[in-house]
Amino acid sequence: MKFFFKLSKRNKIIFIFLSIVVVSFFIQTISKGLSNSCDLMWQPSKLFWDKINHYEYQMRTGDVFLGCQHGRYGHFLFIFLYPITLVEWEQAKIIWIIFNIFFVFFIPIILCRSNNLSTISTYLIIGIFLTCHPTRMTFNLGQNSLMMLFFLMLPFLKVSNDYKNFNLIASGISYVKYSTGYVLFLHLLVEKKIKKLILTTFITIFGWLFYSYYTNSPFVLSFFDPFKMNFQGNYIRTGDLYSIMNIYFLKENNVTNKILQLGIVLLVNIYFLYQIKDIKNKLEKLSVICFLPLVFMPHSNYDYVLMLPLLIYTIKNYKFNISKYGLYLTIYYFYFHRIFRHWIDNDMFYQSGMFLIFTIFIICFVKHIKKNSLVSV
Repeated sequence: MKFFFKLSKRNKIIFIFLSIVVVSFFIQTISKGLSNSCDLMWQPSKLFWDKINHYEYQMRTGDVFLGCQHGRYGHFLFIFLYPITLVEWEQAKIIWIIFNIFFVFFIPIILCRSNNLSTISTYLIIGIFLTCHPTRMTFNLGQNSLMMLFFLMLPFLKVSNDYKNFNLIASGISYVKYSTGYVLFLHLLVEKKIKKLILTTFITIFGWLFYSYYTNSPFVLSFFDPFKMNFQGNYIRTGDLYSIMNIYFLKENNVTNKILQLGIVLLVNIYFLYQIKDIKNKLEKLSVICFLPLVFMPHSNYDYVLMLPLLIYTIKNYKFNISKYGLYLTIYYFYFHRIFRHWIDNDMFYQSGMFLIFTIFIICFVKHIKKNSLVSV
């Protein structure tokens, strides 16, 4: 807190006031999580640890706890969530809130420290992250978007050689959320970092094999269970390429359309990942990698926590015009997107418009960091 004592009396008062506001918002956020947290995968995890294949069970019976705990994630998540299966529902929510409290503070702190941000900038970013709607919604719904961001960012942290392999293996936990983790897999594939790619798949392979063995499920069929569950309906959100294709162009839910949709999405992602493969700055690269799923794959409001690396980049490099636009876009999605989404009663207009804005921004941002990288060299 040395920086606090260096502030003028006026700035100390402002800092204390804003701190009280942030803490008040965060306490309210935790309170909502304690009363809700319906998306926490408690039932699917309990089913698994009772040696029941929850994928097959939920698809067959339609029995979904609270109507929202569809276990569409990869096998390892339900192994990872073992601690919450030892207690009843109300206690499970408390455990998960403690997990999310760790993630919500540790993620911005470690990213800011790794990228040498000033103390005051770090406090500003933490304040924004604690009060923004995606974070609050994550706590409210008991979601795992903070956890996904945490593991997705691990390969991009500055660590000693002793921890690099560990970070890569742990980052594979992000693969349990297919609409997010895929981008790390593609990134390593595009850069032809095969050893790193293999290390990130260890947890996925272990999760699949252990899940299949523990529930006495056929190994081959069990591997495809999460995909069957994800694609049994038209999974649609707003403002992303996959959803727009699902709603307006490839409406029928059949194998051909799904392959076509995924093929287009993966090709566009590969294009952008190829454009940044020679970028050395890890924050720039992480900002793009976290941004891509928001543009091209289905996502909900809580997934916008993935814009945190971009927020850090824009504040650190505010002198660039692209950073100013990036900051405006981030603040909009952190605080105003949900409000305007309900005001505008034209889904096609809003979805197409936001997709266009996101696409233009990512094109300009990639062009900027490539140019900046060449100048730095």
